[in-house]
Amino acid sequence: MNNNSNNNFTLNREYDILELDEVLDILHMKKRIQQAKTLHPYEIHYTEKSGFFTVVDDVTAPTGKKKIRKCSEEKLWDALAEWYLDNTNKNITLQQVYEKWLNWKTTPNNAENIKRIQASWKTYYLNEPLSRQLIQKPFTRITTLDLRTWAESLMKKYLPDKKKFSRMFTIINQCYEYASDEDIAIIHENHWQKARKKLNKSLIVSKPTASDESQVFTDEERRQIKAMVYEDLERYQQQSSSAGLQILFLFETGLRIGECCGLKWSDVKDNRLYIHRQATNEGVKNKTKTASSFRDIPLTKEAQRILEDVKAFNKEHGFTADWIFQSNNPDYDYRLSYNAADRKLRKLCNRLDTIMKSPHKCRKTCISILLDNPKINDRTVQRFAGHHALSTTQDFYSFERKSKEEQAEAIDKALAL
Repeated sequence: MNNNSNNNFTLNREYDILELDEVLDILHMKKRIQQAKTLHPYEIHYTEKSGFFTVVDDVTAPTGKKKIRKCSEEKLWDALAEWYLDNTNKNITLQQVYEKWLNWKTTPNNAENIKRIQASWKTYYLNEPLSRQLIQKPFTRITTLDLRTWAESLMKKYLPDKKKFSRMFTIINQCYEYASDEDIAIIHENHWQKARKKLNKSLIVSKPTASDESQVFTDEERRQIKAMVYEDLERYQQQSSSAGLQILFLFETGLRIGECCGLKWSDVKDNRLYIHRQATNEGVKNKTKTASSFRDIPLTKEAQRILEDVKAFNKEHGFTADWIFQSNNPDYDYRLSYNAADRKLRKLCNRLDTIMKSPHKCRKTCISILLDNPKINDRTVQRFAGHHALSTTQDFYSFERKSKEEQAEAIDKALAL
């Protein structure tokens, strides 16, 4: 009998009670262990207390080494085979971590946020030459110094204020938080947080405080805008846009433009307005920006008059949809375009010869007016605005609406003896 026959006979005797699949699994495991033995450069140790143990190279560990310990030598080699042959995270790149994190983060309810993240990724990472080397580098080999050097090079190029800084580096921070989670365990700690503490803070530009006149309309400007809106409705009776009336409605309700575009007539009940959806040119969401934005507010007498004018406008132009502010454009489901009020307001500001302002400044004007009224509690204004925190209302929606001449007169009177 030749050697091959002897080997086959031995193999058959050894596995004669096993299924073929089981035999193949055992042979596969033996092959993996042999491969691991060629890759593992360190000694195997044994003590009665610790069992069998050794170390492997691990750049993510504080010492650069990771200890592996098992109760038997066979199990230790199984673990080493898994480490050397199955550890797919060893060479995973930052770009691949980003893709895993974004897939984990994406839900049916955060599509807009995901779009913003993807836009920032393309701008500051994927299409940015300064980031190309970093995003292709194995994630576990990126050092704190790598991150600091990269971040400061971006900051020198883009000169970010605090808001832009957040847009640039929130992605890297959240990728590290994801990768260092104990259930993901691509790395053991968030190296970005260490790098961020050492960044040159002088590279963050201090953005000047926006002037009050750029954030809100004065009472006189509101009166002039109202007059111009109705003049235009009279002069251009065939125009198919109620954007001017929508602007006046924003002054009375303090709505976000998306909330206003998503309003239906069924949202008006007993002179109150119920806000529970928002719209863009892409469609309508049956939810508000935040849980606090789901609210109902009283309609002022002026707001009620504006709604009557909107009804008359819709009837005159043959608009029969459920939306309050309508158009003849089927692409927007016959809603008034998300941008219509912005275009109209720019034209009105130009005629007023005042600073260009967006529809959101109508919201700021409305809320600022309410905050100025001593008879209205700030908490009432907070709920009216749909803010989660009172500090948001007070810090970002309180502005001086008087003209400089009126401010000077008020100061003069206040200081007079």
